[in-house]
Amino acid sequence: MTRQMMTSRRTLLGASAAATGVLAAPNVLRRAWAAEPIRVSSYGGYFEDSLKSYAYPEFTKATGIEIESVSQAGGFEWFVNLKSSIAAGTPAVDVTMGGYGSMLRAPEIMVPVDTSKVPNLENVPEYLILRNEAGVPLNVPVLAWYATLVTNKEIWTEAPTSWGDAWDSKFNGELGWGKNADSSYIIDIVAKTFFGGNEIMATDDGLMECMQKAAELKDNVRLWFRDEGQFQAMLQSGELTGGQYYHDVTQVMILDGFPMRSTFPKEGGVIDFGSWGMVTGTEKVDVCQEFMNWSVSPEAQTVITDNVWTAPVLPRDMLPNLTDEAFNRASSTVEPIVPNYQVYVDKGDWISERWDELLLDV
Repeated sequence: MTRQMMTSRRTLLGASAAATGVLAAPNVLRRAWAAEPIRVSSYGGYFEDSLKSYAYPEFTKATGIEIESVSQAGGFEWFVNLKSSIAAGTPAVDVTMGGYGSMLRAPEIMVPVDTSKVPNLENVPEYLILRNEAGVPLNVPVLAWYATLVTNKEIWTEAPTSWGDAWDSKFNGELGWGKNADSSYIIDIVAKTFFGGNEIMATDDGLMECMQKAAELKDNVRLWFRDEGQFQAMLQSGELTGGQYYHDVTQVMILDGFPMRSTFPKEGGVIDFGSWGMVTGTEKVDVCQEFMNWSVSPEAQTVITDNVWTAPVLPRDMLPNLTDEAFNRASSTVEPIVPNYQVYVDKGDWISERWDELLLDV
C-alpha cells in the first residue's frame, strides 16, 4: 500500500521520537570532502521531518558529512521530474528515496552501487534489492512497512490467522480494503493465500483467476478506499470492524485507546519499502555511498525504527539495541508477502481495467 502519512500519526510518533535517546556515533575518520553537503530527498511530511531530526544528525556526527534534506512526492511523478533535471545537466538531488516499483520503471536514473563501498548491503534480504542486467544493485533499501489484517477485538474476540479469513461470510459488510490493485497488492495476497505463491501471476489467465477470487470479497468489503483517512475514521468509529491496513498505524490507534488488533497472517504481512538510489549525474558518488552504507548499519536501522516507526530492513538478530517493543510496533519475524512489482510495471493498465470491471460487476 502506498503510504500517505496521517496527521494523528505524525503527532503521536513525533512525541514518541522526541523521547527516544540517540545512539552513540562510531568513531570514524572525517574525510576531506565531508564539508560538502549531499542533497537527499525523502517523502515529505513525517518521514522527512523524522529523518532530518533523528537520522541525518547521527550520520553527520559519525562522518562529518552534512545532509541537505529535500522533500519529494511519493509517486512516479517525482522520478519524471528527476529525469528532466538529469537531462538538463543539473540533477535535483544526489540521493533519492523511491519505491521498488518506481525504480523498476526508471532504472536509468540510478547510478549502480559499488558493493565494496556499501558492504552493509550484503545483510539486506535479496528480495528487496533491485539489480541491473549485470547483477549490480541499483538501490539500497532503508525502511519498510507492512499491510496486515486489522480487526476490532471487541467485536471479533478471536484473532484471524490467515488472509483467507477475510473471505468468511461473518465479515459481510464489515471490512475496508485498498481499492487500487497495484497498491493494495490484493492479487499477491490471493496468490499466496489460495494458490501457494505468485507463480500464478505469470500469465493473464492466472492474474484473472486471482482477481476473480479477490472479487469474492465484494460482499464483505463495504469500503474500497483510496483515502486511508476515511477508512481509519470508520474503524475508529466502529462503522467498520476490520480490513487491510498498516500495522504501524494500527499500533498508534491501539495506543490512542481504540480496540484494534493487527494480525500478521500466517501467509505474511504485505511488505512495501523505500530505498535510497544515487541519482545519475551526481558528482558525489563516494559520499553518497558512505551515506547509504551507514543507512543500513545496525546503528542507523535502530535509530530509524525507533523514530520513524518503520520496519528495519536488517534481520532482527542484527539489531541488539532495538527493543522488542520497538520492533513489534513496526515489524514481524513472519516471512512477508513480497509484491510482484514487475507485473504492475508490465501490465499495470490492463490489471487496473480488469479489476475495475470486476468491482463494478454486480
